[in-house]
Amino acid sequence: MEIVDAHQHVGTLADAMPKSDNPVGQEIAVETDAAQRIRLMDAVGVSWAVLQPSHGYLRPDGIKDTMRVNDRMASYRKVAPDRFRAILGTVEPLHGERSLPEIDRCKHELKLDGLSWHHRFAGCFIDSKWMWPILRRMVELKFVPLIHVNVDSSIEAHWRLQRLAKEFPELTFMALDGLWSYERARHVFETASMTPNVIWDIGGPINYITIEEWVAKNGAETICFSADLAYAGDVVHKPKLLDQVERARVPDADKAKILGGNMRTLFRLTA
Repeated sequence: MEIVDAHQHVGTLADAMPKSDNPVGQEIAVETDAAQRIRLMDAVGVSWAVLQPSHGYLRPDGIKDTMRVNDRMASYRKVAPDRFRAILGTVEPLHGERSLPEIDRCKHELKLDGLSWHHRFAGCFIDSKWMWPILRRMVELKFVPLIHVNVDSSIEAHWRLQRLAKEFPELTFMALDGLWSYERARHVFETASMTPNVIWDIGGPINYITIEEWVAKNGAETICFSADLAYAGDVVHKPKLLDQVERARVPDADKAKILGGNMRTLFRLTA
């Protein structure tokens, strides 16, 4: 059964964290980083990954820095197109209308598959007014939006994403980091049916909802697997979530959707 890691970041958060021993502002060569990722993916049986940038990058030159990030993302497909099947860039909502030409460039020149956001690093709410023109353009381009809904951030409250999902039913969103606390997980579980055009990444340190109960209430089409390799070190173990999906008392067809099929559908991959 094909296994897809739906949540991998390129880069580090060293520039955004209060204190880090990582070299601030330095990046690993794409070829070196890709080889490390593939080794980790092979170790846990991941067929391919969805890549997105880390969002704590420095922006002293504004949109030029964002363009540099997107250029780097595009280079991963050249290195290993069979292992990085879906690659996303980003734009900054607070760049306003200047983000729109960059969205076009990401689609037409860089051949990216969508855009991702971590709004607490962007400095604005998920449902900032500037997300409306951005998402309208993404509807036109058939671009996929990935949005983090971190449990510790009111800026990234999941209901803000659900507001966007209701406003843009033409788009299918992916929600990341949304089930990392008991209260948030149960709230998402109860409200997910209101926004069937959101696929929830159920990876995380602890799973507060069983695969069986989610599938029974919300359907297998609305969750996806992630391997917790976003910032993995040199040693990895079989993800607990993978074991939970494999052992779940649901049909194999539902397991296939959760482990990879939903990502194929989201990114319109047929082969």
